[in-house]
Amino acid sequence: MDIDSRLKELEESIDENLIDLYDSDIISLPIKLAYFELSEYRNLIIELNIERLACKTYKEKKGFIEKYKKIYLSERKIYKRILRNINKGTAKINHPFTTKKEVEYFYKISWLNYKFDKSKTFDNNLLDYMKSKLCKNIYLSNQELCKLKNYPEEYTNTLSTFIGPSSVSKYRQDIITYKDVYIAGTESNSFSVFYNEHSSDDTKNALLNILAYFNAQPSFYFTENYNFNKKLYELYEQFDLLDMLRLRKKNFFDSKQEEPFHLDLPIFKEKNGYKLICFEDSKHEMIFELYHASLKQFESLPRCVFLYRVFEYGAVKHYQPLMKPKSYKPEDALNYYVNEIMNHRYNPLYYADLGTYINSTHDNVVRKRKAKYVNFTTKLKEEAKIIKKEWSNHSYLKNKSIGSIIYSTGRNAAAHGGGGRGNARYDYSMNYKHINDVNIFLELISRYIIEKLNPQFTNIVERRTKYYIKYNDYKIFDKQNEQ
Repeated sequence: MDIDSRLKELEESIDENLIDLYDSDIISLPIKLAYFELSEYRNLIIELNIERLACKTYKEKKGFIEKYKKIYLSERKIYKRILRNINKGTAKINHPFTTKKEVEYFYKISWLNYKFDKSKTFDNNLLDYMKSKLCKNIYLSNQELCKLKNYPEEYTNTLSTFIGPSSVSKYRQDIITYKDVYIAGTESNSFSVFYNEHSSDDTKNALLNILAYFNAQPSFYFTENYNFNKKLYELYEQFDLLDMLRLRKKNFFDSKQEEPFHLDLPIFKEKNGYKLICFEDSKHEMIFELYHASLKQFESLPRCVFLYRVFEYGAVKHYQPLMKPKSYKPEDALNYYVNEIMNHRYNPLYYADLGTYINSTHDNVVRKRKAKYVNFTTKLKEEAKIIKKEWSNHSYLKNKSIGSIIYSTGRNAAAHGGGGRGNARYDYSMNYKHINDVNIFLELISRYIIEKLNPQFTNIVERRTKYYIKYNDYKIFDKQNEQ
């Protein structure tokens, strides 16, 4: 394709002082306004996409980058010229509506998310709307140019495999990049990883591991075995990191009610205001792999193993280089981190507390209050303070430091089995809860170490809860009728 001659011909064919919507009727006009674009450019991009997708190698696809740049630069230029002409008063919209009745009917039925000023003429209202639409189109052109300049992988990479168990990003339009691979939404509400022949498996796995840390949920790449994928999908869908908090509730194992907690996916801050989530390179990809392994453990005991391994990695890569102890003791490192985690400002991880409680008289499920968002790490800190007090009053543990308690459980009991049957026994109301208490400290320590070793990820997550999905109040419903 001779892109230069095609673009020259295209630019000369466009009237920059006229937006022609004359062939619209009262129903189609809002649609054409809402989806307004210069279709000539869209058709040219589709034609170029067909050529690019027929290529097999990264090198062949890379040769299309400059062609796409020229198209989007030309498109942006024309949009800017039309916008400039509207502002100068030299551009107009050609439409068929001439009577007051037609105009009033348009205002009445229009579903456009735009507040028309009825004190203005109909033509001026349409021009004002087109200004906002042209600005949006310029923004989209700029986004593609930003990708082509800084993150061209979307134009060179190939879809690899689907990702489970569910959504890995709050917004499907997000494109999550790391080095030369990225994750984006694909068909059937799924997400997939895109890579090229130069991408390594380590990079693909690192992206998934980093994302698992932010989402606090395990993920996996689909295999060719459908039944295995289904088993993992169902297993991971049932997993919830909030079990750490649920196990702290009194009489949890006697409760027959579902807890009203729901972990929410984080909202990532966009790159340059575009739908690009760009993870910077990490020198410690292994720590994300270890932490991701802990997320895949559903019982307290095996999770303790991997959370402790995250600590061990941090002790070598963070604590010892920082503190330079003459004689390293894990208990000392753990005591250091126990103090540090209480003052650390973590990347937020929110969960929605839906506020359910049981009315003991009528056995109805009632929403006591509006749902609220709670920062998971903040809540863990609160529980850690309570656990400290509980241990200080314990007949055996009160004589031990917090670091030694975590060490004896995490290292001796979990990793090596310790001595005696009790270490591996699943006594849910006794040692199982104790291991969970230890895991609360290890979870905070693990996330602290990850964030200290990867400061480039600081403040990448939106902290303001008003940007998160709000939950509606639930009506009272009779549980017996539900059954």
